[in-house]
Amino acid sequence: MTGSVSGTQDVARSVTEELDALELALGGANNTRFASAANEDARLGVVAFPLEGGDADKRVNRRADEPFTAASTIKVYVLQALLESVAAGRHGLHDPVELAAEDQVTGSGVLKTLVTGRAYTLLDIATLMIVVSDNTATNLLVELLGTERINGVIQAHGWSGTHLRGKLQVKRAPDSGPVTPSRTTPRDLADYFARLWRGELLPVDLTEVAKRIYSAQQFTELGRALDYDQYSAEVGDSDVLIASKSGSVRGVRNDAGVVTLDALTERPSRFVVAVMTDGCPDLRFHPENLGARVVGKAAATVLRRLSREGPSARTFTRP
Repeated sequence: MTGSVSGTQDVARSVTEELDALELALGGANNTRFASAANEDARLGVVAFPLEGGDADKRVNRRADEPFTAASTIKVYVLQALLESVAAGRHGLHDPVELAAEDQVTGSGVLKTLVTGRAYTLLDIATLMIVVSDNTATNLLVELLGTERINGVIQAHGWSGTHLRGKLQVKRAPDSGPVTPSRTTPRDLADYFARLWRGELLPVDLTEVAKRIYSAQQFTELGRALDYDQYSAEVGDSDVLIASKSGSVRGVRNDAGVVTLDALTERPSRFVVAVMTDGCPDLRFHPENLGARVVGKAAATVLRRLSREGPSARTFTRP
């Protein structure tokens, strides 16, 4: 028994050391490209655990309750508020919402490029908000629901480290002062996805709607250091499945959701993973952004730790 406990402690210590090293790398340490802008205050936050329970030893918590800039991960709470409104009968998934020119904003998404004056269903708008992280779609939903109501939903579920500032990419007056970004924590994101997947947040039909949307997200970072092929997952030919929501602004890369390993076997295992960063000196919106790579490596690190007792270990490639 003593040997088993010692081995577990050694594994936990190893994961902590790996995450420490990744946080150091996030700040640009020992990276010639970013040496002149290296940031020793860069932060890496992680919460991860098996979806189907497990003891406290089967959890990873790092900066779990520290607030981070949410970036587009704030959109999961907008989706929750929308689906709660649908469940309450205030809105329907097929209700039309008209896109006007003044609704179009910069950043990720496709609605900013489409012809205005036509209507889309709320389901279409919600899907675009998550799948391609559409900022214009998000603002349409924030306008419909109201920032106060969305924040009320957030607080009602106990996500006390989370706050939606308001619409995204809205132009502000030059003298309006600094903007406080929307925020959330690794623990709040992980709790949201765990409770959603367990069916604790919404009726069954709307839970399935949300799961389908997250499973189609096109910008996941969690699979970067795994043997993950998004197209194979889409057509049902992947042993790794990821349903998540990522987020990015300059210096920030986040991703949170549910990762399924051994998906093609009779004993798949599911894990909730939330990874958040800030302070990265790589400000590029680029596939090989340093922060994005750190998010992927952190996800692989904690999944190796959580799945090391079972067959899932074979799905990993080294970050």
